[in-house]
Amino acid sequence: MSEEISDSESQDILEHNETIRALSSGLLQIYEPKLKKVKDNLKELINKQNDLQIAITTEKQSYSSQQIQEVNEMVLKTRAYKDKVARIKMQMHQIHQRTKNLRAKALEIQELKVNQCASKLQQLHYEESLVASSKRTPRKS
Repeated sequence: MSEEISDSESQDILEHNETIRALSSGLLQIYEPKLKKVKDNLKELINKQNDLQIAITTEKQSYSSQQIQEVNEMVLKTRAYKDKVARIKMQMHQIHQRTKNLRAKALEIQELKVNQCASKLQQLHYEESLVASSKRTPRKS
C-alpha cells in the first residue's frame, strides 16, 4: 500500500510539474516580448545617458578656470547690482513720500498765508472805511 501511495504521489508531482511548466511557458510567451522591448529601451536609455554625460564633461572641461571665475564674478556683480537697485528704489519711495508731505504742508501754508493776507486786506479796508467816514463828517469844534 505504501508503494501505491508513493506511485500516486509521484504521479501527482509529475502532473504538477507539467502544469507548472505549461503555465511558465505560457507566461513567458505573453510577457517575454514586452520584457525584451523594455530591456532594449533601457539599454538605449543608458547609452544615451552615457553619451550625454560624456558631452557634458567635455563641455565642462572646455571652459578654462578663468572663464569660470569670470562667470562667478558676473553673478556676484549681478547680486550686488540687484541689492543696489532695491536700495535706490526704497530711497526713491521715501523721497516721494517726503515730497508728497512737503507739498501738502506747502499748500496748507499757502492757504494760511492767503487767508492772513485776506484778513489783513479786509482789516485795511475796514480801517480805510473808518478813516473815510470820519473825513466825510465834519467835526464840530
